[in-house]
Order: sequence, then structure tokens, then C-alpha cells
Amino acid sequence: MKVVLHGDLRRFGEALEVEAKTPKEALEKLGIPLEEAWLLAVDGRMVEPHEEVEGPLEVYPPIAGGGILEVLP
Repeated sequence: MKVVLHGDLRRFGEALEVEAKTPKEALEKLGIPLEEAWLLAVDGRMVEPHEEVEGPLEVYPPIAGGGILEVLP
């Protein structure tokens, strides 16, 4: 599965290949704790860590400062 890291994750912007069926398995193989992944998505759809998916898997970190994402009008 192709894994693309976004935000301030250690290898920001890299597209990595890893043999995995679930996002959790992919992150474990890359040495990234699940707690560091705020959002996991495939084809613009949020996925669960234990859900079997085919990549590319997009991995986003928590919002900087731990704030709540606010949508402005």
C-alpha cells in the first residue's frame, strides 16, 4: 500500500510503500504510533485504523496546538 504522510509527521510529504492491509498495520511498519495520526483517509474518505483498505492511504497529524478545527462562513 502506498502511504502519504502530511503535516508535521516525521517524514512529511513522503510517499512510502509498505506491505499492509490496514492503516494500523501500515503505521506500525513505518514506526509511527497510531496516536500521531489524527485522520486516515483513502480516496477522500475517512477510514478506521482496523479497516482493510487499498491505498493510497493519506495520514494527517493532529491540528497544531491541539485546537478544534473551526469552519468559518
